[in-house]
Formats: sequence, structure tokens, C-alpha cells
Amino acid sequence: MLSITPKSKQVVALNMLRNNWKQARTFLLYAPVGFGKTAIAAFITDGFVARGMRVMFVVPYTVLLNQTASRFVEYGLSSNEISYVWRDHPDYDPTRLIQIASADTLIRRNFPDNIDLLIIDEAHMKRKKILEIIRDTGIKVVRLSGTPFANWMGKYYEKLIKPTTMRELINLEDLSPYDFYAPDNPDVSGVKTSKLSAFGNDYNEEQLAKIMGDTVLVGNVVKFWLENGEDRPTVCFCVNVSHANHLTMEFSKAGINAEVMTAKTPHDERHIIINRFETGTTKIIVNVGVLVAGFDSDVRCIIYARPTKSEIRWVQCLGRGLRTASGKDKCLIFDHSGTVHHLGFPDDIEYEVLPDENDGMKTQRNENREKNSEKKPKECPSCHYMKPAGIYVCPKCGFKPLMGEDVSVDETRHLTKISQGKHVFTEAEKQSWWSQIKYYQRQREILGKPLSDGWCAHTYKKKFGVWPRGLHDTPEEITPQVNNYIRSCQIAFAKSQKHNTKNRQEEDVLVMSNNVINILRDNINANGRSNQGALARNLSLLQTTRDNGKEALSRRMSNMWQERKI
Repeated sequence: MLSITPKSKQVVALNMLRNNWKQARTFLLYAPVGFGKTAIAAFITDGFVARGMRVMFVVPYTVLLNQTASRFVEYGLSSNEISYVWRDHPDYDPTRLIQIASADTLIRRNFPDNIDLLIIDEAHMKRKKILEIIRDTGIKVVRLSGTPFANWMGKYYEKLIKPTTMRELINLEDLSPYDFYAPDNPDVSGVKTSKLSAFGNDYNEEQLAKIMGDTVLVGNVVKFWLENGEDRPTVCFCVNVSHANHLTMEFSKAGINAEVMTAKTPHDERHIIINRFETGTTKIIVNVGVLVAGFDSDVRCIIYARPTKSEIRWVQCLGRGLRTASGKDKCLIFDHSGTVHHLGFPDDIEYEVLPDENDGMKTQRNENREKNSEKKPKECPSCHYMKPAGIYVCPKCGFKPLMGEDVSVDETRHLTKISQGKHVFTEAEKQSWWSQIKYYQRQREILGKPLSDGWCAHTYKKKFGVWPRGLHDTPEEITPQVNNYIRSCQIAFAKSQKHNTKNRQEEDVLVMSNNVINILRDNINANGRSNQGALARNLSLLQTTRDNGKEALSRRMSNMWQERKI
């Protein structure tokens, strides 16, 4: 008997399975992130093992083998009955009643003929041979997925078991609520589409990386997190390795400890990175497609910097931040990809039937998309907070759009649940910020890099819109939130200075160019040279100046004076 008690929605799921068990052979159980798929699998497995029947549990990633086995034992299943189907694992024993198998190992071997129930985790991860087993054998199958949206699922699974929805789990506090911001909306209209086995059709990654790797866009990602990320443990989703390295480097320059994790990161090193993340040593994991499933760490902020057409990828990635944790009030989601504008919030994407491209389900799929499009959130033009459809005044900053704008209505979202209004800072909070700014000033003075009182006052005014009047100067040890805000201001100032210097240099070059052209025109006319030749030289000079800058201008000036003396 298991040592855990099922949650209310897990009881609903188990009862739905029992009620439909004799009517179908293959089932797809919809289990959103945080629902407890492993617990459901343990309850089902326990019932079969108690009757001496054999269960195979298939996982898509090797990292989930030990994780699943540990959970099974924790829940009360016997470790002596667990066998591992993975390479040459020392604990492989085909006679044991619980077989935990790696999908990649399983498809390379003959499927055993003594399995009574096949449970498959992450159903959207398609393997052709496993689909053939489902289709061609008479074995009972229960497949688990938080994203049953793939257009082939209806062909292989007879019954969809849907005990709850993501939105319902949020309302029940089984999932974390979230605040959604969309600071950027890059133009990806020219990017081609590629077919990916796990996520269906999606953007071509090579073309996408060129857009998302733009220096300004990468800078925006770092700046927005520094100003709004509240120093929360964060996972960032990127397009490819070069994009991830670029972002990691910029976070490191800003003093934030970030690490890269990709498909080529060794298994042991991944565990080390995750351990550093869980202990707080690493603040941000910048990853490329490896933390979309089986990652249960406490994540309180998601940076999504990878545009996608795939509902599966979208929900899987954002779901990494929706697990509950002790002391967690919400998850912050920063969408720098613009995906929210055409796919909507993750809890808006729901299907009541399994899509099947071969039996007319495609129409149903399109109808679902059309229905979802009516519920798209709207971006606040003032603070970039993503408002659910139907909310007129931004609940974060209080901005009111012009009459006639932003009036889409969503009848299904409970507005009273989220209309929390603009946060009003208390006098104590303002005093705390001012004291921390003064603490930072004192630390800089100790380091021999003093900052003026005027700098402190302007930093405070940029945050609160007013001068720090009536506040005392007693220093208070700086928090990561205030420290990150100051870093963001410094980065923005440094970039503006660099931009202004470049503009001044370009203006100097143009002034020099005009002066030289006027001198040459006067000298050429005085010597009786043709105006046509002078105009040609002037055009060449201007072209060289524009294309090559100050050094080329100097060289061109020297050549023209030599030509004049011939």
C-alpha cells in the first residue's frame, strides 16, 4: 500500500480511468505541470503489482530514470521490484514487476511479451516504434501528457482523460499564479518553418537565432530582468547555443551568475549546475531545449527568448515556473519573443478532444485555435504587463488606454481574481530604498570610486518619480533587488554615453567633410577647373566619409590635395 494520499483532482483522474477501463484499450491522461504525473503512475502501478501483473513505465530522458524510481520508492513501491531498461544497467531484471525504461533504449530492443500495462510519460515526445507497439499489440496503454495537442494523438489513443485544467489548478493553488510581461515583440514574419519531431512545425532555428541574437534585443533581456526580475531564481529559454552564450556573457557582465545548459552538457555536469541553482549560487540557467520536462527545481522567473509556433513547446517551457514552492507568491514571466501575442497565456490553451489529422479532427483543431484567438491577452503600452482580455485599466501601473482601444472581452476569466491594482509604495519601502542607495554610495567611497549626493537623488527619482525629501540618510545593507536596479541604470547610462560619443564623432566627420568640400570647390573654381570634376570629387569624398569614417576621410583629403597640385 502506498504511503501517499491522492489529491482531489488525482482522485478524479483515477475514477475516470476506472469508469472507462473496459470501454477502451488506450488512454491519454491529461496531467498539467504540477498535477503529479509520477504519483498517478504510482497509484496505477500499485494496483497492478498487487495482483502480480507487470508494468512498464517509459521515460523520454535518461535523467528521469533514477528520478522516477526514487519517487516510486518514496511513495511506497518496493525497490526490489524495480528494474531499469537502459543500456547495460546492473539492476536490469526482466522478471521484476516494475520496468522503468528509457525510450531510446526501448526502441532499439525487442519489446517484451510479458508486459500487462504500458505507461508512457510525456506523450508528445513521439517515437515511431513505440507508436507501432501501441497500434499493433493488444496491450493496455496509459500515456501521460501536460500538452496533448499534437495532431497525431487521436490516431493512437481512444480516450482522453481530462480531470482538470491548468487554470483550475492555479485557482486551487496547486499551481503558482503568474505575472506576465512582454517587453519585446521581434518581427519573425520572414522566418521559414521547419518540422520538428517533438514540437511539430516551428521556426527555422538558424534564421531565428540571427534575429534573437541582435545586440539590442539581448541587452533588453538583461536590462528588463535587472529592473523587474526581483533577483528571483530564473530559467531562460534560448534559440541555440550561440544565442545562449551571448545572453550568459551579458548577464555575467552585469554581475549576475548565469550558466549555460544545452543538449551537449554532460549528465553529471547538469546535476552540478542544477545543484548550484537550487543552493542560490547560480541565479539564472540559460538553456537550449533541455529543461522542458523533468525539471522540478524552484523556478520563480521565466525568460522566454525563443519565438515559437508550437503550443506544446510554449506550455512546456512556461510550465517550468508554475510549480508551487514554500514562500513562492507567483512566477514572473518575461516574454521577449512576442509569442504571447499569437498563442496567448499558457492556461488559455485547452483541447476537449485529441487532434487527429487523418479523421477530420483538423477542423476541430482550427476551431480551437480560433476560439483561443478571441481570448488573446493585451500588452500594456506603458509597462509591458500582459493584461488578460477584458481588463481595461492595467492592474500593474494603472495606465488607461484611449477610448476605443483594447476592449476585447474574455467572459471566462474572473477579473476580480487578478485586478489587484497598481502597487503603491509605502513610506517605509521608500525609506528602505533610499537607505540602500546611500549604503551603495558609502561602499563606492570605500572602494575609492565615490558617487555624489546628486547621483543618489537622481537614482531615487528615476525609481519613484519624486525627489527623496524628508528621508534620513542612515545606510541599510543593500538587497539584490536594489543592487540589480542600480546595475541596470548604470548599464543604460554607459550605453547612452557610448551612443552619444559615436554620434558626436559622426557629426565631426560630416563637418570636416563639408569644410574640405567648400575649400576644394573654391580652389578648383579659382584655377578654372570644370565644376563637373569638382562635383565628382565632392561626391566621392562624401561617399567615402559615409562608408568608412574619419580615417578614410583623412586619406581622401591627402589624395585630393595631391591631385590639385599636379
